[in-house]
Amino acid sequence: MVTSTTYEPVYRVDQVARIFKLTPRAVRTLIRNGDLPAIRLGKHYRIPQSVIDDLFASAVKTDWSPEDLGFGIWKTRLRDSVSYVNRLRARHKKSLKQTVAELS
Repeated sequence: MVTSTTYEPVYRVDQVARIFKLTPRAVRTLIRNGDLPAIRLGKHYRIPQSVIDDLFASAVKTDWSPEDLGFGIWKTRLRDSVSYVNRLRARHKKSLKQTVAELS
């Protein structure tokens, strides 16, 4: 009797970069830092569909900490990230609404 095994789809780095609107270099950096699980086959990485699905599922998370929101880059420098961002905003004397309007 012949049995067949089906595996979930996997994506190349360039495909994942297009999905998340990143550069392939940024995706490789995420993989090397352990932030994006991937399978290494020789010199190439493959990212399983379940990893991408989990990332999208976590995007609907509502109880984000400041570090989860991306302010964690200052965590290693022993700064209070929220206070730092608020000091920057105060220095430029702009409200959040004005800052968002400028970016739009």
